[in-house]
Amino acid sequence: MPDPALAVPTLTIGMPLFNNAATLRTAVDSLLAQSFQDFVLCMSDDGSSDDTVAIANDYCARDPRCRLIRQPVNLNYGNFRVLLQQATSEYFMFAAGDDRWAPTFVERCVDALRRNPRAVCAVSRVDFVLADGRRLPSEATAALVGEPIARLAGYLDHPGDNSRMYGVFRTPGAAAAFPQHDHHAYDWTFAAASLLHGDHVEVPEVLMFRDFTPYERYVDYVRRDAPPGVHRLFPLARFTWALVVEKGMPLRWPLVRRLVALNIEHHLTYTRRFHPHYHRVATPVLARLHRLLRASRR
Repeated sequence: MPDPALAVPTLTIGMPLFNNAATLRTAVDSLLAQSFQDFVLCMSDDGSSDDTVAIANDYCARDPRCRLIRQPVNLNYGNFRVLLQQATSEYFMFAAGDDRWAPTFVERCVDALRRNPRAVCAVSRVDFVLADGRRLPSEATAALVGEPIARLAGYLDHPGDNSRMYGVFRTPGAAAAFPQHDHHAYDWTFAAASLLHGDHVEVPEVLMFRDFTPYERYVDYVRRDAPPGVHRLFPLARFTWALVVEKGMPLRWPLVRRLVALNIEHHLTYTRRFHPHYHRVATPVLARLHRLLRASRR
């Protein structure tokens, strides 16, 4: 008989880690308690300085489905890429070290993919949990179906918090969609490019719970993610390049106008925070252009 330890699981769960000691046990416990059990949980530590590695090693010692990789240098977003490259299973999902999942999350998502052969991703509805315990529903898990242009247009209209990145994917589609190089909004590149490979379907129940991150923090990340100059002033420039040049997004007007509108939005958001004098001068013209692009019906 084949060794069960060597069998390829149906699902690989990739969990990138960096100083997640405070939340890791809750996250891993909710994954190990899933009703769908045919998976491997592959954790990759990106140079944590807290007890993350010790906690992960404890789970590896107790559950053969758990594995830990330790990166010799900090990979940042590349830590996600490494995990996806490890996967040989039919399905793959990213799992953040500070999220939680209801016991049926994986089962319902895998079932949705099996019932929808055109789909590349299935994700449940998501609630964000605030520090005071209140919950805010994600607005970024709605189904995106139909032809590729329509799917991408729907996504680019409102990428939002991009919770769909943490759905269950068919592994080949996910691998083809993940960006080749790190950049700001790499997660939007991943989600958008995956829509070139199939539909996104939604499980109409709240089965994932994520800690809330204020939007301002993502604006601050621009200075961490991008070198000074044009890539900071236009934070979505590399996202646009990756989606169009690397991933081959068709240059159709419904998609181009949405990409330009997104670039204007994020340019104005960044300059409002870091270049307020320029922002006051540029806003009247760029805001008008943005409204025209958003109002276009084609």
